[in-house]
Amino acid sequence: MITINYSEIEDQLILPYQLLKIAIFEETKHLFEELPNLIEKWRIEAYQMTQDEVRNQYPPNGMSPSFKALYFFLTEGLYFQKHITKFMIKEAVLRYWETMIITVSSYLYNEFPEEVNPSLNEKTIDQTIDQDYLLTSMDNDYHMIRNIVAKKKEFKERGAGQLAADLIDNKGNFRGMAELRPTQTTHITLKEDQEDLWMRLIDSAYNALDEWTADVFDLITYLWLVSPKNNEGYIEFHSNDALRLRQTQDSEENARELIIRERDRFNIMKRVVALSSMWVSLSDGKVITQEDKQYDFQDFKRMFDIGALRVAYDKNTGEAQGIYALQIKPTDILAPLINASSQMIGLLHIKVFQYSHQTQKEHKRLLRYIDRQWKMRIRLKSKLTQPFKISTLLKEMDIPIRYNWSDKKDKLENVLDDFKTDGVIKNWEYKERFDETVVGKKGWYKNWMNYSIIIHPTDNLLEDYKKHVELPSPAIIDQTILEKMHQMSPENTLLRTEEARFFSSSKSVMKETASTVETANVIKKTLMTANHTHHDQKEIFKTEQQAFDFDVKEETKLSPEVMDQMINHLNMSIRQAAKEMGIAHTTLSRYLKKENKRQNNNNDQKMLNWLKDKSKQTI
Repeated sequence: MITINYSEIEDQLILPYQLLKIAIFEETKHLFEELPNLIEKWRIEAYQMTQDEVRNQYPPNGMSPSFKALYFFLTEGLYFQKHITKFMIKEAVLRYWETMIITVSSYLYNEFPEEVNPSLNEKTIDQTIDQDYLLTSMDNDYHMIRNIVAKKKEFKERGAGQLAADLIDNKGNFRGMAELRPTQTTHITLKEDQEDLWMRLIDSAYNALDEWTADVFDLITYLWLVSPKNNEGYIEFHSNDALRLRQTQDSEENARELIIRERDRFNIMKRVVALSSMWVSLSDGKVITQEDKQYDFQDFKRMFDIGALRVAYDKNTGEAQGIYALQIKPTDILAPLINASSQMIGLLHIKVFQYSHQTQKEHKRLLRYIDRQWKMRIRLKSKLTQPFKISTLLKEMDIPIRYNWSDKKDKLENVLDDFKTDGVIKNWEYKERFDETVVGKKGWYKNWMNYSIIIHPTDNLLEDYKKHVELPSPAIIDQTILEKMHQMSPENTLLRTEEARFFSSSKSVMKETASTVETANVIKKTLMTANHTHHDQKEIFKTEQQAFDFDVKEETKLSPEVMDQMINHLNMSIRQAAKEMGIAHTTLSRYLKKENKRQNNNNDQKMLNWLKDKSKQTI
């Protein structure tokens, strides 16, 4: 294996094949820092040269498929027929890191089956937690379908053991039907040891219809909106994605310390399977009369398609333990309702995931309704503080019939108080003065139900809507890059076909197409011959160590720039530095990128103390 000091390679040096492999590894490894087996395998691939590589200056047949895919993404995709420098690779990682992750992710299922714990959506979930809101569709049909997956009691036997439910819109009109068909869930090919896991999930599909399933429905559609996907439209959904959003955290430092039992993962995945077991037939916007309800719908379509699975295996016995992640996408009956170019995309508060699906159902239902109403009012330029009828709020909450009217009043007011405490709303108040002394008297609730309540949105929600709900544009490759990928030599036909699968072709989700990375400072040198010996290469590098000076007379001040400089000087990873500071590595990462929306004095003090301590050691 070659011994090279990567930091000594100049940014503008045109890289021969041997150094190009190393640069690709070194500049992308931080994207996969939680996949140690992948990183170690890539390290070996990058720093060793086989006889075939020395002779052909080209990736050999036995190279790691994931590393080879990354190599061709850069050399045949972004920089086709160009001399590549270290600086150009850095620029590519900054622009296309999401596409690089999705390119590699599709290989994890076969190449690294043991790498099942990390979620490929980790950065997206970090950002979602930080901003308090996720994007969702406020479309009427989407809302109607999302509601039905939470209402197990609506499904009745229809025909030979089929379970079906009517789809009723917000005006009470019959609009179609939903059927639960667990045995028609997916067409994927399962290994023998995976079939038992899958059948257990299928058997529990009906019992999984609840408010938690509605949460998972929202999360999957959100990830489909903002995540890179392959050309078949699949994204990866990991059980960690839902569990992290659902778990209420006492502090940001503990936000990453998930205590997850296999039962928790099973509960998440059985809800995903329940969603993929749901088939829907809609009336294309038409209201169906009572007579038409007898019509036998023929155009039922599955809501979600399932692709490959990521299964955890016991390291000692080799037995399949559970499904940690899977590929999923909405079908064409659902995709138009969550199209990112739609004017119906709105914001849903993350707290909806943290309210209990067992004891706080009313919180979840009312929060979804209020957030949807604010989106509608903004879209129609209505007054945000337009009062809500109490009767309407009670209908949305769907409080059990066993509650008497005094209890229903208390429930509504307590939920609104919780919303205020949790930062979901700014405040609430009765529009009209209500005489509390009448509560409990005969017929008192008939007047109370006709009262109205004013609910004030938070400043954060208004700020986000001022940005017009600008959707994140996942990094995708320009169509010209796809064309260049098809120009690869015939001997790589198989690889070319495999590579092309991972590039997103979904134009509806993207507002912009990322352009090919161009570097203004590419030095016009002839491509160095690729068979330099290790001693020859040593002479190419300039040893230029940056000085890192601290003035001991000046007080150490905390800033992202100073922190980044110190971490780089110490040659530490963000995770290692964060561990020493006693904060979450995602917190430190967001601080370095200046992405934290709220200042945390406690975290700032920990970072400053660490910085001062390291400064003293550096002097």
